[in-house]
Amino acid sequence: MDNYLRLSVHQLVDFLLRSGDIDNRVFNRSSMSEGTRLHGLYQAKQKGHYLSEVFLSTRIVIEEMEIHLEGRADGIIKKGGSEYIIDEIKTTVEDLKTFHEQNLEWHLGQAKCYAYMFAKDHNLEFIGVKLTYLRQGKERDRFIDSYTFDFLSLEQYVHDLLNEFLNFYNIILRKNKERDESIKKLTFPFKKYRVGQRELVKYAYAISRKGGRLFVEAPTGIGKTISTLFPFVKAINDNHKTKIFYLTAKNSGKEAAHQAVKIMKEKGLKIGNILITAKDKICFSKGKACNPEECPYASKYYDKIQTVLRYSLLTYDDFDLDTITQIAYENQICPFEYELDLSLFMDIIICDYNYLFDPLSYMKRYFDEDASSFLALVDEAHNLVDRSRDMYSASLSYLSFLEARKSIRHSKLNKLKLAMSKMRKMFKEYMDDSEKGEHVIKVFTPNTYKTVSSFITTLQDVNKNENKEMTSALLEFYLSVNRFSRMLELFNDSYLCYYEVKDDDVTLNLVCLDASNYLAASLRKLKASILFSATLSPIEYYVDTLGGSQEDAQLILPSPFPQNNLKIIIAPKVSIRYKNRKTSYQKVAEYIKNFVKNKIGNYFVYLPSYEYLDNLMPFIDLEECSTFQQSKEMDDQSKEIFLKNFKPQPIKTCVGFAVVGGVFGEGIDLVDDRLIGAVIVGIGMPKINFVSNHVSKYFDERGHSGYDYAYVNPGMNRVMQALGRVIRSETDKGAVLLIDERYLNNEYRDLFKAEWRRYEVAFTPDEVNEIMKDFFNK
Repeated sequence: MDNYLRLSVHQLVDFLLRSGDIDNRVFNRSSMSEGTRLHGLYQAKQKGHYLSEVFLSTRIVIEEMEIHLEGRADGIIKKGGSEYIIDEIKTTVEDLKTFHEQNLEWHLGQAKCYAYMFAKDHNLEFIGVKLTYLRQGKERDRFIDSYTFDFLSLEQYVHDLLNEFLNFYNIILRKNKERDESIKKLTFPFKKYRVGQRELVKYAYAISRKGGRLFVEAPTGIGKTISTLFPFVKAINDNHKTKIFYLTAKNSGKEAAHQAVKIMKEKGLKIGNILITAKDKICFSKGKACNPEECPYASKYYDKIQTVLRYSLLTYDDFDLDTITQIAYENQICPFEYELDLSLFMDIIICDYNYLFDPLSYMKRYFDEDASSFLALVDEAHNLVDRSRDMYSASLSYLSFLEARKSIRHSKLNKLKLAMSKMRKMFKEYMDDSEKGEHVIKVFTPNTYKTVSSFITTLQDVNKNENKEMTSALLEFYLSVNRFSRMLELFNDSYLCYYEVKDDDVTLNLVCLDASNYLAASLRKLKASILFSATLSPIEYYVDTLGGSQEDAQLILPSPFPQNNLKIIIAPKVSIRYKNRKTSYQKVAEYIKNFVKNKIGNYFVYLPSYEYLDNLMPFIDLEECSTFQQSKEMDDQSKEIFLKNFKPQPIKTCVGFAVVGGVFGEGIDLVDDRLIGAVIVGIGMPKINFVSNHVSKYFDERGHSGYDYAYVNPGMNRVMQALGRVIRSETDKGAVLLIDERYLNNEYRDLFKAEWRRYEVAFTPDEVNEIMKDFFNK
């Protein structure tokens, strides 16, 4: 409906009334988390006449536009009879009167909107408004500012705000009308569907209509990105409040989604899309704090942003990194905050997993509000298992504490010295009476909780009022403590709680063994989601660990390319078990030589570790080939240079040696003949380790095969990812050699369940040579 607008009070007043600077000394994750806690404590202490977190909504018609305004009041106080007071609670680390004066119009505007809705609903002629300010770290400090308003003045005030907002929002309405007309005419952007592609489009559109979750395994080359984005875009016409979040772990995934949107735009689609870039990569003032004293792009940000947004939306509809940084620089505003504010008016938001799933980084502007019309596409979903565990884990290191303490050794600030002294004492409790190694405990000591909480309170105060004391090392440690504190709040039986003692260090660890419940909670906020990958086998494992259920739809698609174009060979006469690796190098080198010698082309060899890679290279005899080796410290530029060696139509064979599960194990698309073969040495299984053993134990206790969950399935996925790098087409051929005796064991049966992954066994390097010769000469 073009004449309907659903709007939250926060959206309205934040857009129109917020002014001044970005200042992370006042507004940051830690202060917001502490603010939520203080809100709850204050509300809990109020008496029976006090109602907390009251949802309010009203319908307003302005110039034929029906507006549904809604929000949640912190508190409503019933004084008796028809006398009510709206209580708006604000907390800050700043001086309360200063904070009140700087933000009065913004805060009072929010409270007046709630007062109007409540008064309208209860037919009140007058209503009170109270602004309650609480000081973080000094909880007894309070400041109260009280008002009384008549209903007619509140009505006029809210209508004036809405008229001003509509003056801007008419731009969005015009763009939405163009978008809707283009979506009606949009057809699938390619002449024909690949095998399985039409089925994926059909399933994706169905899930976007009825809601729920869909898990999809679709081989590389099927066109997963366009086959999920296209039907989700078509669904926008069914619900005009829809936003599409395309979530991915890698830049290559972002770019693939961006290209898919561009392809649809070339076919006539008119839609707003944005690529969200991480703060550390887009920042203009790297190493500087986000406040006007250190960063000029933070100064007067909220005074400028309305004008910049208006210009942006009238001028562009495709916002990538270059466009965002160009506009931000021209207007001297923070590019990161700008891209987040701009995303509010976009239809497709392409971003990292953490913007939905991370408990500290998720986009509150979307997922703390009503997200029941939103759709999510989770690309390369197999990566989310480990990523989500990391998101919900935290650690504190004594060595990082010492770095922070060293950086402030000349400080004369007593409260900071005292906080650091308490922190040192806390670490020493774990170090002094413990042997080296890992020590599992049920819970950290009460002093740990007390010290962490006290440290955060002190550092919030220092960050705001003594900011010159905040060195980069201290800030980094403070952020670690803040994250650790948040995980302490979430701590439950899905966590491993332990500390590890080394020579001069101790690390406190909260490790999430199973993040599935957190993922499920995030996905339940949405209308529909599709989690897809080329490698979701065994699919039961991924449904379980990614927050799915037995009711969720599943789709497993075959390869779209001729089965005869892929040759999989297993060499089972070599053991790559850790204890046998020293005797395997010569045999493996012979298998590799026989695999690559029959056809000039580009090949990758995936090894189980950097140690194995280094030990293998002296045995490699490929004089007629160009060889390239992955190194541990490769930056993005080095990776690009490495991949550029694998050119189309090579006149000399190129062999790249890389580590399975590393940066070249997935997310690279060396299409056509840029990669015609891959050797995978070993089964990809992670090395036996302390944490994975506890993952195994955790899932054993819950009726699963813990060893499979901790080791076999992650290893299988690494192999399948490497296997998937050999991209085939209707005409090009590709071959994969799997070297390890364990590939014929039962636990790897799921790897070869799909028809297109049928294999042939070669017991000697000469047999590999004969199979390859026959395959490429057919």
